[in-house]
Amino acid sequence: MKTTLMFLMIALLALAACAPTAQETPAPTPAPVESTPEPVAVAESEPEPAPSTDYSLADTTRAKVTSNLKSTTKYYLSESFVKLAPGQHHTFGIGFTNRIEKRDNFLVSVTFNKAYDKNSNSIDVTDEQIATWLAQNDFAITPLDINQQSIQPVVIEVTDFADGTAPAKGSYQFDVEVLYQNGLFSPTSEYSGRLPVVIQVI
Repeated sequence: MKTTLMFLMIALLALAACAPTAQETPAPTPAPVESTPEPVAVAESEPEPAPSTDYSLADTTRAKVTSNLKSTTKYYLSESFVKLAPGQHHTFGIGFTNRIEKRDNFLVSVTFNKAYDKNSNSIDVTDEQIATWLAQNDFAITPLDINQQSIQPVVIEVTDFADGTAPAKGSYQFDVEVLYQNGLFSPTSEYSGRLPVVIQVI
């Protein structure tokens, strides 16, 4: 009987040893968490300023006027005719010397005279319309001692007229004049006479 029990126990132990062991199921690997990229701040670039128009008197023009203001010359205008397209400008140089035998006040004046086409037909333009062409000038009274000189810019720019209309092709004449005070309330006496300047709009 004991022998039988022993055989049974040995058989049970053998079965237990041969039984497959339960394998642990590996835990699922967690999916990687996608990180949201931080927004990159983009610096706003400042727009480049538009290049400013230079209305100043060119060194070559100033030198030309200076060389032509001789010891006996009262005034000199650098040019009297230029061709310009709409949007363009030209800076003339007007130089004058005080040849009066006393200190006096001087003033440059520019006025519109007339306009005409290539066939010499008149172009109807008023002083008020063409005033925009002279807008860059700021003439001031200039006191000069005896034989003292002054050279000043005269800017004429071909723009649309004051009423918004575009200028027709043709020739536009202006008169440049140097005035002096001559004991009066303001400089209104003629010093240079009227010097014509013609702008041909192309």
